[in-house]
Amino acid sequence: MGSQSLKNIDINVYFGGPLHNPEGIDGFPFIGEGIECYYMMFRRKLKTLNDLKRKIMDELKLNPAWYDIKIIYRYPQEVLHERINYGYMAIKEDKHVKMMFNRIQKMPQVNAAVLYVSLEAAADNTTEVVQETTTALQFTALDDGCTTMGGYTAQGYTMGGYTLPSQDHVANTSETLYREETHLEEEDEDEDHVANDGENVEVVDEYEERIEQGDFENDVDEHEVVPNFEEESMEDHDEGDANDDIGVQHNRNTTTGYRAPAESFYSNTWEDMVDPSRLQIPFVSTWEDGMHFSKGLTFANKDAVKHALIIYAAKDNRNFIIRRSTKTKLCAACVDDNCKWYVGAYMKTKFSGMWMVTSYVGPHTCIPFGLKRDGRMMDSHFVASEIVGRLQKNHTTRIDDLWEIIRTKYNHELSYYKVWDAKQKAIAKIFGDWEESYQKLRKLLLAYLDEDSGTQYSYHTIPRPDEGTAVLRYVYWAFAPCIAAFQYCRPVISIDGTHLYGKYKGVLMIAMATDANQKVLPLAFAVVNKESGASWGWFLECLRTSIEHVIPNDGICIISDRHKGIKCAIREWPRREDGREQVYHRYCLRHVASNFNRHFDNPILKALALKAGYASNEAKFQSIMQTIKEAEINLLRGVDPTDTRIERYMPFTYLVSEEVEKWTQSHDGGRRYGAMTTNISECFNGVLKGARGLPIAAMVHFTWCKLVAYFHDRHKQITSDLSRGKLWSDYAMEIYSRNEQKSAEHTVRKFNHADGVYQVVTPYNDRRGGGGNHSHEVRIFARTCGCRKWQNLKIPCSHAIKVLQVLHLNATNYIDPCYSLNNAILTYSHNFVVPKSESEWRDVSGPRWVPDPLLLRGIGRPVKSRIRNEMDGVRRERGSRREDPDLRETQPRQRCGVCHQEGHNRRSCPNSRGASTSGTAIN
Repeated sequence: MGSQSLKNIDINVYFGGPLHNPEGIDGFPFIGEGIECYYMMFRRKLKTLNDLKRKIMDELKLNPAWYDIKIIYRYPQEVLHERINYGYMAIKEDKHVKMMFNRIQKMPQVNAAVLYVSLEAAADNTTEVVQETTTALQFTALDDGCTTMGGYTAQGYTMGGYTLPSQDHVANTSETLYREETHLEEEDEDEDHVANDGENVEVVDEYEERIEQGDFENDVDEHEVVPNFEEESMEDHDEGDANDDIGVQHNRNTTTGYRAPAESFYSNTWEDMVDPSRLQIPFVSTWEDGMHFSKGLTFANKDAVKHALIIYAAKDNRNFIIRRSTKTKLCAACVDDNCKWYVGAYMKTKFSGMWMVTSYVGPHTCIPFGLKRDGRMMDSHFVASEIVGRLQKNHTTRIDDLWEIIRTKYNHELSYYKVWDAKQKAIAKIFGDWEESYQKLRKLLLAYLDEDSGTQYSYHTIPRPDEGTAVLRYVYWAFAPCIAAFQYCRPVISIDGTHLYGKYKGVLMIAMATDANQKVLPLAFAVVNKESGASWGWFLECLRTSIEHVIPNDGICIISDRHKGIKCAIREWPRREDGREQVYHRYCLRHVASNFNRHFDNPILKALALKAGYASNEAKFQSIMQTIKEAEINLLRGVDPTDTRIERYMPFTYLVSEEVEKWTQSHDGGRRYGAMTTNISECFNGVLKGARGLPIAAMVHFTWCKLVAYFHDRHKQITSDLSRGKLWSDYAMEIYSRNEQKSAEHTVRKFNHADGVYQVVTPYNDRRGGGGNHSHEVRIFARTCGCRKWQNLKIPCSHAIKVLQVLHLNATNYIDPCYSLNNAILTYSHNFVVPKSESEWRDVSGPRWVPDPLLLRGIGRPVKSRIRNEMDGVRRERGSRREDPDLRETQPRQRCGVCHQEGHNRRSCPNSRGASTSGTAIN
C-alpha cells in the first residue's frame, strides 16, 4: 500500500470477547477468549466516526437500533529498524478517524489498521429479541466500498447455531471469500441515499417496494435469519453442502464407522425447544425509549412516530423539520441542510394500520455545538403526554414541578407558558375536553340529584336558537348532606369568591359555615362569569332557597366584603311573617381595614381600626375611637378646607360613616359568634385551589369527592372523641379552660340572688394594658356579662365562670349547644350516596351547553396566584402608592425562548431561525 494511493485500505476488526492484558501494556495485541478477527477493505478514507461505526456494525451484523460500539485503535507509534512500537487510542470523535487514516498513509510499513470493538446495548433487550434481530450468518458484500473478508478464531467460534471454521480452514475460507470479493461492484457511499427536500418528498427503496408488493411476509429481512425447518433443508445440512448465501463453511464429521453415543444423547433438552411459529414472523421491532432509528421499526400510529422523533431529537439536542406529513406518510429531516439524517415512516394497511420506518439515513452527521437546550423540538402536546402520568396522581402539581420533570428527564429548560399550556391539555386528557365538559355537567348534576333528592342545583343560560346551543353564564350546586348539616352548626355563613385559572376565566363562589370545632363546612358553590351585583344576587337567591327550611328562628348572620351586589341582595332577602329579619349582614373586618389603609396609608391608624373592630364592649370601642378622632384633628391642622382630597385626612369620619354594627364586635349583638372575618372561606379556597384549574364538570365532581372524604374523616374523629367521654369540642374547651384559669383571681359580690345578678371585680394588674380593677355585672339567668364576651362567643367568660363556681354550678352546662359533640356528630351524619356508573346517568334534552367565548383566556402567561396586599401581612412603602415587590408572589421575569434575553419574545427575537421545528410544523 503506497502513500500516494489509498485505493485499498485493510482493516482488521477484533470482536467477540474481553481483552486479556493482565499487565496493562499499552499497545499489547488484541487477544482474549472468544475474540475473533474480521477483515475489511475500504476503497477510500472515511471522514466521520458515524461512517466508521456504520460499516463495522454492518460487518458484524449488529442492529444499530439495539447496539452501539466502542472502538480502540492499536496505532503504530514509531518504527525502530524492523520493530514497530504500538499504543492504544480510543476512536471517539471524527478527528480520531482522520488521525487513523493519516497514520496509515504515513506508515506504509504497516499493512493494516488494527481495531478492537466492544459492544454496548442501546436499550434493555431481552434475549429473545436479540436472537430475532441477530444476523451473524448473512455475510454480504457491502455496496459502499467496503469488502467483507470474514472472521475467524483460533479455536473456532459458534454463532447462531453454526460453527465457524477453525484455524486450519482459514486459508481456504479466505481464499474463497477473496474470489467472491473480486466480482463486487464499486459504488461510492454518497450514492446510497438521495437527499430528500421540499414538500413532495417520495422516498422509496427496495425495502419499501418489497412491502408494497406483498413480498414482506415471505422474505427474510436483511437483519434477520429465519432457519428453515423443512425436511429438504435438513437433508442438505446432513450432506454437508456449503451455504452459498452465508459464506461460512460448516464443520463436518468426517469420521467413519459407529461411535458410542455421547452423554448429550441422554441429556434433557426439552426446555430448549423453540416455537417455530415465532421464527416465521418477519423482522419487525417496536421502538423503545433509548433506541436509535432503523428500518423496520413499527409504531402504533402517527402520533407515536412523532413522539419518538421528539424524544430522539431532545436527547441528542437536534432540531428537525417535517418535510411531508399526510394521513399515511411522515417524513422528517435534520434542520441542518448539510446533515443527511432522514426518517420516512408510512402507514401499512396490511399491518392493521400500523406505521413503519421504511427509510432511514443516519445517524446525524451535524454537530449540535452552541445549541441551547430550550426544548424547541418539544411542543405542548408532547409535554402533555410526558406529564399526564404525574397529573393523574396529583392534578394540583405546580407548574414549576412539572417544569422540573422535563428538565430532569431531557435536560431541557422549557418556557413557563409551554408547560402551562401542556398542563391544560393534560388536564383535558384526564378529566375530559374543556368544551365537552359543559355538556357533561348537565348529566352529572342530574346524577347527583338522582342519588339524593335533597341535592339542589340551578343554572342560568343564554339561548342561541340558531346554533342549537345555550351559553352557560351561572351554575349553582349544593349537596344534600351539606344542607342538612347546617342546622347543627353556628348560624353564621361567610361568602367569598375566587378566580378560576383554567382555560376559561370565571369566578367560583363559595358559602361556608363552621361546625362545633371551628372546622369549615362547605354549604354551596357556584361558577359565574364575574363578580357583579347580578351574579351575587343570583347566588344568594339560590342559597336562600337551599337553606330556608333550616334557618333557625333567630335568623342567620352572613359575613362578606362590602361588595354592592351583596349588600343589595341581602337587603332584598324576605323577612319573616312577623316582620323580623332572617338575615343580618356583617362585614369582614380585614376587608374594612384594608380599604381603610388604602385611603389613609397609615399602618398605625390601620392597627387602631382593627383594634376598634375587635373590641368586645362599647367602652373599649369608644376609647380606641377617641384616639383615632384625635389623630384626625391633628391631620386636619394646616389643611385647606377647600382641598378636594380632604377626606384623606379624616380617618375617624371614614369609620363612623359605616354602620357600626356591621364591622364591630361591640355593637354586633352576638350575631357573629366571634367570627370577624371571612378567613374560613379564604382558607378553604386553598383546599379548592386544585379545583379552580379543572374543566367545569371535573370541578363539580372534585368538590363532591372532597366533601365525601371530608365528611368521612370528620365523623370518624368525632366518634373517637365521644368514645373517650368528651362532651364539648376542643375549640370550646380551649376557650373555656383559658377563662377558667383567669377566674381564679376574681372576686364575686352578690347583688340580687332572685334575678341572678352578681358583681365580679378583677384585681389590680399594672402589667396589663387596662390595669385591672374593673367591675362587671353578670346575669346568670340572662346569660350576659358586662364584658360582652359571653354574649359574643356563647361560651362563659371568666367572670361568669367565677359566679357559677360560687353557686356550685357546672359552668360547662352554660356553653352554647352549637359547640357540643352531639351537634358535631349530627352535622356529619347525613351520608353521601355511592354514585351510579356514568353509563346509567339520565340523558338530557334541550340545547347543548357551551362556554362563554368571551371567557376564553387570552394569549400570554396566566396569573395563577393573586396579587397580595396588606391583608396578607405584606406592606407598602411609606408615602408610596406603588406596590412593594413582595405584593406579587415571586415569579421569574419573562424571557425570550430563543436567546433567553429579556425585552422581547421568541417571535420578535433577532436570533430566531427561519426553519420551523417539530413544535410548530407537525400536523
